[in-house]
Amino acid sequence: MFRMKQFFVAASILAAALSVQLSHAAGKEEFPAKPALSGTMLNGKAYKLNPAKGDVVLVTFWATWCPTCRAEMPTFRKFYEANKKSGFEMVTVSIDDAMSDIDEYSRLSNWMTKTNQNFPSLWRNDPSYKDNFGKVFATPTAFLIGRDGKVIESFKGAIKPAQWTHIKAVIDAPAPAAKG
Repeated sequence: MFRMKQFFVAASILAAALSVQLSHAAGKEEFPAKPALSGTMLNGKAYKLNPAKGDVVLVTFWATWCPTCRAEMPTFRKFYEANKKSGFEMVTVSIDDAMSDIDEYSRLSNWMTKTNQNFPSLWRNDPSYKDNFGKVFATPTAFLIGRDGKVIESFKGAIKPAQWTHIKAVIDAPAPAAKG
């Protein structure tokens, strides 16, 4: 009987340890090794993400029905305008079900008009659209791509001031030396 108790105690400890390891492994976010994104922008022009260009890129998935997304758009525009000459690119991708939702939102907001929209904006449900970022469950979700073309991290929900400061630091960091 005593050996049986020892066995169950040992088995319980082992099971708990495995459970903790599995939960940590499941919680680790995986990013595409080489991020890819292409399609037709809302203004009708073709777009293809070019991580080899060496820019820091923020790819943001959003939706017109998402109040946080809508509230954050002026911040995105200001940040983009302030940093685009420093090797920063921003791409927004709408995950709306219908293009008519984006069209209606565009009529109501001034930021998406062709004359005011200076960064690429795509619709994920367009037949020409392709990416390898996987399922996006939360909006907004943003992926920060470093100058080396690799995804550094992601942000779910509104980007907080400290996170904008971090993104700015990534933009301002010296570019990695070219390998020769």
